Order: sequence, then C-alpha cells, then structure tokens
Amino acid sequence: MTDEQPAPNKSGFFNIGKHWPYIIVGMLLFHATLMIGTIVVISARHDLFVEPDYYAKSIKWDEQKAKLETPARLGWNINLEADQSNAQNDGEDSALPTMRVTLKDQNGDSIDRALVEVVSFHPAHANNRIESVLIDNDNGVYEKQLAMIQPGFWKVNLTIRYQGAEAFVNREIEIR
Repeated sequence: MTDEQPAPNKSGFFNIGKHWPYIIVGMLLFHATLMIGTIVVISARHDLFVEPDYYAKSIKWDEQKAKLETPARLGWNINLEADQSNAQNDGEDSALPTMRVTLKDQNGDSIDRALVEVVSFHPAHANNRIESVLIDNDNGVYEKQLAMIQPGFWKVNLTIRYQGAEAFVNREIEIR
C-alpha cells in the first residue's frame, strides 16, 4: 500500500462528494424560511382588503348586473358630486366634504323620497369604508357630510331604492 493522496479536482471547484445531501437540506431550509417570512410579512399588513360577501355577490351576478342596468332602463339621470366649498371657504382642514346626489327621472322631474345608501372608499385604503344613508333635501337632492378627508379619487357605490326598483351605481369622484 502506498500513501498516495487523491489528486485534487482539476476544475478548481469544491468536490462535493458525500456532502450533497447537506446542500439539498440547506437549500430546502432556506426556501422554507423565505416562504414563512413572506407569509408573516404579508399577514401583518392591515391595508389589504377583501370585498365583503364576494362569494354571495358572484352567485347573484345576473341579479347585480340587472341592478346596475336599472338606472339606464328607467331613464334616471344620476348626478354625483362632492361639495368641498366648506373646506375652501372656511380654510379649515377639518371641514368635511358633502356628498350630494341628484336624482331625476326620464322626464327631468326630481325623484323624491328614495332611499339612497352610499359606500365610499379610497382605493389606497379600501378597508376603511364609509357607509351612510344620504338625507333627502327635496327636489331630488340627497346629501350628507362624509369623512372623506384623504385627497385623491374615491370609489363610490350607491344603492338607490325607489317605488320597488333597486339600482346600483358605481362612480368615482375626486377629493381635493
């Protein structure tokens, strides 16, 4: 027997030989740690939002689509605006904008005594939804001050109930 040592690897790389199972286990542990860390970071965020009752809404999609088409079918004219004149005139940051909805029928006559419900939210904070019922001020005008203080575009979902008809209206308004 001779005391010869094996020749070094000519490629210059580490000869993994019997160490390959440890490398695979290490890669699996690294991957699992990365995935668990991602889940922990994502689950700690509170700005993520899931649409309430999304499954029930998807089941009743045909019914919801018909309600979205109701205003056009009945010839309703729906005007939505956010009146910010209080904030501009008073110069106060705390003044809230007034959500105003004007409803008119196909003849241009005002629609009074309807139930107008509003859900509004800023897309950057969809989990902070403002839900309210607008007050009938006669002449087809429904309004209420809402705490829409963040500037930008807001999504507004209206539900209007009038004489047995129910309508959904989705709009976008800008708060300055």
